[in-house]
Amino acid sequence: MITTLTFGTEQAHTSERMRKHPLMARLFLSVFGYTNLGNYARFGIFKRLMNHIHLPAEAKILDLGAGYGEYSFGLARALPDAQVHALDINKERIKTLDHAIAASGMHNIKTHHAYLQGLDENEFDLIYSVDVFEHILPEEMPFKAAHDRLKTGGLLMVKMPNQTQRTLLPEAWFEDHHHWLADEHIGQVYTLNDLKARFEHEGFELSLAFYSDGWWSRLGWELAYLGKKAGLVGQLLSLPLAKALVWVDRLVHKGNTGNAIQVIGKKK
Repeated sequence: MITTLTFGTEQAHTSERMRKHPLMARLFLSVFGYTNLGNYARFGIFKRLMNHIHLPAEAKILDLGAGYGEYSFGLARALPDAQVHALDINKERIKTLDHAIAASGMHNIKTHHAYLQGLDENEFDLIYSVDVFEHILPEEMPFKAAHDRLKTGGLLMVKMPNQTQRTLLPEAWFEDHHHWLADEHIGQVYTLNDLKARFEHEGFELSLAFYSDGWWSRLGWELAYLGKKAGLVGQLLSLPLAKALVWVDRLVHKGNTGNAIQVIGKKK
C-alpha cells in the first residue's frame, strides 16, 4: 500500500502556459493548486486504487498512456527505488514529459514513444491505464499485450468512463463536449460488468472492481467545464467549488453506480 502519493507537482513544467509565465504559475499554483479538475478527480480514484495494491520497493511499473506523466511522477516519488516506465503514442507529450523529468531531477522514470505491442520491456509488477482505453477501439485495446508483459501475479489496472454518462445541468450546455466525445471516445462501450468480463476473457483473475464519479463529482466537473469556457476568471472562480464537490463525492459515494468504472486484474 502506498500512502504518500502526491499529484500535479510538475504542472509548472508540463503546462505550456505556465512555462511561459513561471512567476504567475507559481503564484497560481500556490493559491489554487492543480488546475485541471478532471485530472484532480482522477487522481483521487487512482490513489484509492493504489491503496489496494502492494508493490515491492523495487517494483517495475508501466504507465500506459502516460500523457504528461502526473501518475508516473507520483509513483516515482513514493517509490524511489522503483522503475517507472511512461509510455505514450503522442510524441509531443513525451517531449514535454522528458522536459519535466529533467527539470525535476527525477532519476527513476523512463519514457517510451511507442505502442505497447512494440515495447521491449516486460516482467512488470503493475501496468495501469487511467482514462485511456476509451480512446481505443475495443478490438484494439491492448489487454493481451499487457498480459504478456506482466510477470506472473502482476496486476493490470484500467480506469475508464462508464458507457452511460449522467448529466445534471442541461445537456445543451455541453453540446460541443458531446461532439468531442463522439469523435474521441470510440471505446466507451463498457459497463462495469462488461469490463470485468473483458478482463476475465483476457485471462486475468479479478482483484477489484467498482464504480466512481457520482453526482457530486459530476456537478463539480460541469461547473469547472463551464467556468473554463467563460475564460480565466471563470476558471478561477469555479475551481475551488468544483474541487470541494469532488472531495464531497469521495466521502459519500458508495461505488454502486457512477460515471467511471475501474477494474484491477491479476495475471494468473
